[in-house]
Amino acid sequence: MQVSRAVPNSIFRVASILFMLLIFQPSEATAQKRSTRLNAKPANTVEAAAMEFALTAEQVNELVGKKADVLTTTGKLEQNVEITRFFTGRNKGHVKSIEFKAENAKRGKRFFATKLVEMTVDDKKYQFQYIPSIKAALIENLDQKKAAITEKLRLSNEQFWEEIPEEEQNEHVEEYKTFLTKVGEHFSALNMKFYETKYFLFFTDMPAKQVAPYLIQLDKMNELLGRSFGFKPGYNIWRGKAVIVAFMAKPAFLEFEKKFYNRIETGNAIGLCHSHSNGKVIVSCYRGDDPNFFGAVLVHETAHGYMHRYRTTVSIPTWINEGIADWIAMTVVPSSKEVKYRQTEAAARLRQMQTFGGQFFNSDRLDSWQYGCASALIQLMLKASPEQFKLFFNGIKDGLTWQDSLLRAYGITVEQLSQVYGQSIGIPRLTP
Repeated sequence: MQVSRAVPNSIFRVASILFMLLIFQPSEATAQKRSTRLNAKPANTVEAAAMEFALTAEQVNELVGKKADVLTTTGKLEQNVEITRFFTGRNKGHVKSIEFKAENAKRGKRFFATKLVEMTVDDKKYQFQYIPSIKAALIENLDQKKAAITEKLRLSNEQFWEEIPEEEQNEHVEEYKTFLTKVGEHFSALNMKFYETKYFLFFTDMPAKQVAPYLIQLDKMNELLGRSFGFKPGYNIWRGKAVIVAFMAKPAFLEFEKKFYNRIETGNAIGLCHSHSNGKVIVSCYRGDDPNFFGAVLVHETAHGYMHRYRTTVSIPTWINEGIADWIAMTVVPSSKEVKYRQTEAAARLRQMQTFGGQFFNSDRLDSWQYGCASALIQLMLKASPEQFKLFFNGIKDGLTWQDSLLRAYGITVEQLSQVYGQSIGIPRLTP
């Protein structure tokens, strides 16, 4: 096995400079100067995308005096309050804060735009989209935005996942518990135990004292992805809950796959995510001898289910899907060094090849070392701008090709993305 040399910090600094030249947002001074002009053009891709369905200054002003339900970033819902004032910049559509007053209250409350998620007025939903470059939020018409995306998805036979009423969610949970009872009966000799959290059903033959850390990691993954994708606090993305069937040993895992999914060949997989077309997600896995590696695998596979359930039924390209899954596993389970090892191996391979090989970005399956390429690319894009990455990911889920979404969100092509990543590992002319 070839051991790659450590990448000097100077190379990372060069990469950072190049990345800033390509995709970083304008400086704060530039943004402030631009934002003082009325009807100024968008300063960056995130602002431009938000403007597509943003309310005009006149439409914002028309909301004053109306009753609203306002959701804050803490998860608190201010119900049936009267909007008394919007504090804006010179552009009256750029909302810096909002003042509203509850019925019978002597004084109103003022919330900065950074503390607001969405609001409902006259049965219409609006989202506060905070734009750092203008230090204010644009108010998006969510109903109008969803209608436009729905039509685009319809052309490719895709759709939004429907919001599931609480009663139906409970029915799905009972459905899964019935399924897990059958699993337990099939593996009666293993004496499997059942654990339930807010978002997960965890069924396992592991000793009870070993289970708790994995439940904590799953909840952390759920929280981190929810925050990254902009969900309101406490939002449950799952159809009921995500189901985890975790065995101690490989033979039971193989037997589960054969019995319940008619799958004989699992390769070297330690875990598999079964993402069903109806939204159900079941992850099967086995612990093996390395508890840290298993924790990373568990988070990785469950993250696939999360992305399946996110927003729409559109599938995510493999390099992005695997890259995000490995990135979140590395973040949630830092004690596992597998992802960093893959990134190091990927850099060593690419220094020899000077290219991704022509198929990496379009392949349905990745070789083991290519997972390192995928997670490193995702990590680089997230470090550049979490907001631009969310725009990139949402664009794919909303029906854009990943290439078009990359161009819209970051303003670069796959060739440029390859070069930027190449700079970070000492390959200035890396090609796709």
